[in-house]
Amino acid sequence: MAIELGFFEREGVVVERVCCPSGTGEMTAKLIDGSLDVAIALTEGLLAGIAKGHDAYKIIGTYVESPLCWAISVGQESKHVDRKSLRNGTIGISRIGSGSHIIPYVLAEQEGWLGDKNNGNLDAPFEFKVLNTFKHMRDSVNDGSSDAFLWERFTTKPYHDSNEVRSVDTITPPWPAFMIAASVRHLPSTEDLRCKESALSKFLAGLTKATEHFVDPHNYETSVQFVQDKMSYTRQDVQDWFSGVRYPKRGCAAISKESLVTCSRILLEAGVISKAQEEDVKAQLSTKYVDAHVAQLV
Repeated sequence: MAIELGFFEREGVVVERVCCPSGTGEMTAKLIDGSLDVAIALTEGLLAGIAKGHDAYKIIGTYVESPLCWAISVGQESKHVDRKSLRNGTIGISRIGSGSHIIPYVLAEQEGWLGDKNNGNLDAPFEFKVLNTFKHMRDSVNDGSSDAFLWERFTTKPYHDSNEVRSVDTITPPWPAFMIAASVRHLPSTEDLRCKESALSKFLAGLTKATEHFVDPHNYETSVQFVQDKMSYTRQDVQDWFSGVRYPKRGCAAISKESLVTCSRILLEAGVISKAQEEDVKAQLSTKYVDAHVAQLV
């Protein structure tokens, strides 16, 4: 919508949309190899990537402030009827480090399937099978090569409705769904800051105006129809999604420090990052993880 309605153009930036069907893992890989300049990706995937040593990008903003609801899906003929039977099962994921890989650890943490994280005594609650694409993940639970996969609820719902796969539960982590990361190649230098507003700041300004337009009550019908047309969801599904989504009231450049610290704590408890990496998040949040020249930590 921001592109089609000219919000970026009015800020003086040219934006080309690139779809990454394999999710956050694919986007972070593209940020690292230089084929993407900016990515809107899952908070936990972006944070974990930097904590694990990826220094090719930094977080510059928040896109969706509300948390993401994940569906836990199994095959139609699967023996699994709820989340509790998935312990020690095989989970299909898009890529290592993606949301589909990280959120199962949140599930395991909630269910008490992990050992003593502080002493390094971690149980392995699952095996993971890298499948690259959403379609391959759906196929895998039906051919029995994996037990389940986790993917965003409304993206998965059409496949529940068509009976291609079956939902057994949902899970919601305690942090904003999507944040915005930029390649360090495009972060503003001190000279850039003295001369003019950076291109990334203009990008965030355009995105903020687009989200404000999108959720404006006067534009409700147009916004619902826009999502229906783009995503091929039913009107009821779009309305259900719309009722729960929240964008940052302070603008897309605002980042909650508390939310990232909370995310790092859960990633530690889930065994995704180490204690040293969690401490690193807290110690270097405004320098190594977030670009404070573009973003506003609040």
